[in-house]
Amino acid sequence: MSKFELIKETMLRNLGEQVPLSLWKHHPELDRTPQGLAEEEIKFHRTYDHDLLKISFHGRYPVVDWGCKAIYDGAISGSTTCETCIISDYGDWETLEPLDVNSGEFGNQIQAVKLIHEYAQDKVPTMATVFDAPMVVDKLCDRKSVEYFEQHPDIMESVLELITKVMIEFGKATLDAGANGIFLASQHSTFSAVSDEIYNEFVYPYDLKLISALRGSADFIVMHLHAKEENEKIRYDRIARTPGLNAINWEDQSADLSLRDGKKKARKAVLGGIDHNGVFREGTPDEASDQITEALQKAGLKGTIVAPGCVITIDTPPENIQAVTDAVRSINPWSKEWEE
Repeated sequence: MSKFELIKETMLRNLGEQVPLSLWKHHPELDRTPQGLAEEEIKFHRTYDHDLLKISFHGRYPVVDWGCKAIYDGAISGSTTCETCIISDYGDWETLEPLDVNSGEFGNQIQAVKLIHEYAQDKVPTMATVFDAPMVVDKLCDRKSVEYFEQHPDIMESVLELITKVMIEFGKATLDAGANGIFLASQHSTFSAVSDEIYNEFVYPYDLKLISALRGSADFIVMHLHAKEENEKIRYDRIARTPGLNAINWEDQSADLSLRDGKKKARKAVLGGIDHNGVFREGTPDEASDQITEALQKAGLKGTIVAPGCVITIDTPPENIQAVTDAVRSINPWSKEWEE
């Protein structure tokens, strides 16, 4: 069974010949050029031979072409931040114009996808990381999106429409460049992030537009629901019922929703199980492998892709990553001990 077949069957919630594994991390500084990002993603895949390669563009790629200056400040996530943001007042939103996603910083990511595809096309399915429009808004205005949504709703509706169109074009361009699927990331899906009113008006409708526009071109769409704090509650039920999504990913080891319960609610495949900010990062190799075995025993294997709840930190010990990889590879999903 090829990795492509394995991922397809798992997303249909069938058992394959093995338990699929996906791993991803940022590659700070090196990810600022197409060649650098491609080389690091390929090297990372060659090391662990995981079954689904998420292409992790640097964390501020969607805002550079609008004028933000992205830098790496040493964050353990490996992601970039904005040294300067172009939005400091509500009037600045009116200066945003449509972008050509095949040039500039967007174009650099497209080129990286093409380079990775040359390596991955017959080895492993890939998914390109696309941010939803509210997440891009947050990065443009230094995390003050809720303030603008509340105080200037008419302006922000137009802004979200413009950004959504750009991200749809970018998503389609990554698929044209060779990506098999889309990893759609949202940071406004928890109850602590935004109110119900904000979510219903400024978040979910634009996520739905992205999903609807990309589902026909992508082999699969994985939705990432970011839940940064411990025991955060996620607006999961609505996303779980959204057509066009093939799988959902969230910080299942820390949020107030287990992998097993999330899978039951969605009746879709799920990506998770790795305690990326806990044992995986700070424990021993044995503790890391035991943790993922326990997580799989609770969640079950059908429709489960072992993955981190979010990006693997750059200080995660390689021996822990290898231990979890070995533990997953040692599982025979058809053995009696794994019967569900």
